[in-house]
Amino acid sequence: MKIFVWNARGLGSLRAFNTLRRRKEEANPALMFLLETKCHHVKLEKWKVKLGFIGKLVVDCIGKAGGLCLYWSNEVNVGPLSYSHAHIDVRIRRINKQSWRFTGFYGDPDGT
Repeated sequence: MKIFVWNARGLGSLRAFNTLRRRKEEANPALMFLLETKCHHVKLEKWKVKLGFIGKLVVDCIGKAGGLCLYWSNEVNVGPLSYSHAHIDVRIRRINKQSWRFTGFYGDPDGT
């Protein structure tokens, strides 16, 4: 199973979306975790459909900062455990396979 993680640094433009779509087609991931989307769930729902995923969990950006999104395909069942402006934590179960946990996070690189 493939997982694709990308620091999008904003997905507001068509150019950014087209880059994302190309990367998705190349990798064909079951899960796609996007950081710093700078988007709200309405736009990310539209893109979920265009990218061919069946599910999503979104943490909306605050103003024009942050934003997380986890998309998944029909290869997996996803159960949310927790989420915040800095992380998404889910339980993943592949069809007829053991479950495992995925935690995607994003934080300010300034440790102070």
